[in-house]
Amino acid sequence: MKISLNWLKDYVNFTIPPEKLAHQLTMAGLEVEKIETVNDDTVFELEITPNRPDCLNMIGLAREVAAILNRPLRLPKIKKIRFPRESCAITILDKQGCSRYIGTVIQNVAVRNSPEWLLQRLQAIGTRTINNVVDITNFCLLETGQPLHAFDCDKLIGGKIIVRRARDGEKIVTIDGVERTLNSSVLVIADAKRPVAIAGIMGGKETEVTQDTKNILLESAYFDPVLIRRAARSLGLSSDSSYRFERGVDMNMVEGGSLRAIFLIHELAGGTIVQRSDNFPTKRMMIQRQIVVSRNQINQLLGASMTASRCKTVLKKLDFKVTMSGREILKVTPPFFRNDVKEEVDIVEEIARILGYENLPLSLPQIKMMNIKIDTKRPLERVIRQTLLGLGFDEAITYTMIDEGSLKKSHVNSSSVVRVKNPLTKDQEIMRPSLLPSLLSALLTNFNRGQKNIKLFELGKVYVDSQEINTLSLIMTTPHLEDWRQSKKDSLDFYDIKGVVEQVIKRLGSKGVIFVPAQQPFLVKGKSASIKVQEREIGFLGKITEDVLRHWDIKLKEILYAQINVKELFSKIAFQRTYQPIPEFPSIVRDVSLAVKTNTTFQQIKELIQEQKPEFLSSVEFVEQYVGDKIPAGHRGMTFSLVYQLPSRTLREDEVNAVHEKICQSLIENLGAIRR
Repeated sequence: MKISLNWLKDYVNFTIPPEKLAHQLTMAGLEVEKIETVNDDTVFELEITPNRPDCLNMIGLAREVAAILNRPLRLPKIKKIRFPRESCAITILDKQGCSRYIGTVIQNVAVRNSPEWLLQRLQAIGTRTINNVVDITNFCLLETGQPLHAFDCDKLIGGKIIVRRARDGEKIVTIDGVERTLNSSVLVIADAKRPVAIAGIMGGKETEVTQDTKNILLESAYFDPVLIRRAARSLGLSSDSSYRFERGVDMNMVEGGSLRAIFLIHELAGGTIVQRSDNFPTKRMMIQRQIVVSRNQINQLLGASMTASRCKTVLKKLDFKVTMSGREILKVTPPFFRNDVKEEVDIVEEIARILGYENLPLSLPQIKMMNIKIDTKRPLERVIRQTLLGLGFDEAITYTMIDEGSLKKSHVNSSSVVRVKNPLTKDQEIMRPSLLPSLLSALLTNFNRGQKNIKLFELGKVYVDSQEINTLSLIMTTPHLEDWRQSKKDSLDFYDIKGVVEQVIKRLGSKGVIFVPAQQPFLVKGKSASIKVQEREIGFLGKITEDVLRHWDIKLKEILYAQINVKELFSKIAFQRTYQPIPEFPSIVRDVSLAVKTNTTFQQIKELIQEQKPEFLSSVEFVEQYVGDKIPAGHRGMTFSLVYQLPSRTLREDEVNAVHEKICQSLIENLGAIRR
């Protein structure tokens, strides 16, 4: 929100430099993000937190400045207005959506350009000026925080105002010239035949006030914040009015804002009030709640030595009602516009921020020894990060909320997706069930900025069936960094990411990882597999399909992806490692070269060897694969090494040969393999 320093001085007289005022406002919880000079004025840009809608106007901010600087607050004076007995034709059909609606009909107004002082106030903070009547409604909104709207009364069919829900498919052209299709979730202001405004958000083009307008109907109302917020999101439409209604305006300011606007219209545009109605269908007023707090409580929380009278003075500056019970107890009643003040600590916070946190005495907190349970997951996550960083990967940190379109582009199943009931934007409508869309988006961003060798990983959370799952995901476009010494650039294949996953699991100390052919909708068939550790599936990996890459407009053919359930992985890890000495006696290596059927995997060979429970066998390692003229059709050549070793003595050649021959015969008989 922007505020004008010259405008602020209409309500509070002060002489401190703008930079010092900005610092004091920031320390009081009203962060000043920017200071700029506009003509002869200084403009502050503030970040107002959602719990302080009372500061979304000049009077609210002036109240804060007056309290901080201990200066008197000068509110604008409004002459008493005598209203006619005749009422406006106003009907409220949705009493929950509209708790109060004040309508005032003023005839024979002179619509013209605004005076210079009004133009300066609005233009300084970037508000577009239109004519004196519309400018007054904008001025009063910025001054009091109460949104207002003026209709051309002669353009209201039937001369009626009806507050109701829109009908599905009903349309309205708003003052920005855009035709919008409405539905029954949207509250509208209608005349006898059609909507003339989207309640609390924007008026309609057909009834806007122009230079030809003679008679106006001035609207001042209170609309349900939740209803306005949902309508603004569904329509993709926001305005200064909706920004304030969404956060909750002061119910009592509905009348105050109307009176201020009527006073200025009389002064700048003339006219005669002929009708006025104050429709209060539910008589829903905010209950004034009393909070009792002692001076001792305040001083204990602040570590200070405040007097009760000093606390009372600060609170009264903020429009709190304060009475004393004895010399130590304060009975505090917050104003209607301070819904965020509910407990004793809130009262203490108000005192602290106005006095200035930097002015409170400093003291070190007491630190008590606690038995903190060691989180065994953190060291393991550190090992994962160190391993992947060592392999040339970079860590990505992405949002857990994504849009549903990203899932569709990634071919990720959305049947068990967790939806956000009230998303702030369409980009954050669901909780991600997979890290694939997040990493594809990160990869695309890097690729579009000239990066070709991309290797990313993320340790994040995914959400499936309302469960939060810690997940590790990897994505890569190249096996290694480009090097001028390489005459031939290696292409990426399935085994590159398989090797990375094996390295990570090996570094964690887990054994028994295997890869079983499996299919995912976003991975290429025949180039994807599930990851199993100790016979339990913990994830999958493979090559991303060209269809997914085309939907993401990623102009790369070879992209590999892996995803691992970290919780399942950690459950298969022995947290205490035992030392094993380096073997003192030499090993004997025997290579085996077989022609096996194409669908025979190395894992099957390895399992068959282990079923024999061979003596002395230390390890089985894959060496190479060969497909050529000398291999029978439907077969492939496979070479692997068997390592024989004993920790207690040196093996003899004859005993190794006997065991080795038994293994080879078993493979030939069970797999139909041909020895090469």
